[in-house]
Amino acid sequence: TAAEIASERLNIEIINRAKFGCTAPEGLELMEREIEGGARCDTALIEFGGNDCNFDWQAISDRPDDVHSPVTPPEEYQKSMRAMVKRLLKQGIRPVLMTLPPIDAERYFRYLVGDKLNRDNILRWLGDVQQIYRYQEMYSLLVERIAREFSIRLIDLRSRCLAERNFFRDMLCEDGLHLTEEGQRFVGEQIAQLVEQEQREAG
Repeated sequence: TAAEIASERLNIEIINRAKFGCTAPEGLELMEREIEGGARCDTALIEFGGNDCNFDWQAISDRPDDVHSPVTPPEEYQKSMRAMVKRLLKQGIRPVLMTLPPIDAERYFRYLVGDKLNRDNILRWLGDVQQIYRYQEMYSLLVERIAREFSIRLIDLRSRCLAERNFFRDMLCEDGLHLTEEGQRFVGEQIAQLVEQEQREAG
């Protein structure tokens, strides 16, 4: 995984508490349990948003003219992210935020529609397929905002991914969301490079 690659390159121990499908509110609960259970570390890397910005696509497919909210609405997302940062600072643990790796909206749209959902209804609700990308990007921008609010370190993974010419071609799975093995290697290397850059700047 990307975490293992970064850990090996930086020669540090990384305890990976990532959980498939986890949202920011769930991450906050997990963090509280870890801290209350006596977990100790120097730094905590926080990266949520991909699952938070998702929608109930079946509901949209069935009722495209209704109002639909994401799994975690933006305000609730920010509230949970801020709470995580505050909890870590209170605990004497350094919080580091990371922007979201980009997604391929067209591939994801094909994947989510498959042969079960109503393509035209979902597209009518979206307006256009790229709205999926733009909405996910908004959550990544919220991460940047929170990092500025607290004046804490931000690892801008998204910019590194967008600058890589082959990222969308070779490093995303068919669902347009998850990383391929090559993508995991790339992301792990980028995280390590960004940490090394920070260490050099800190002096």
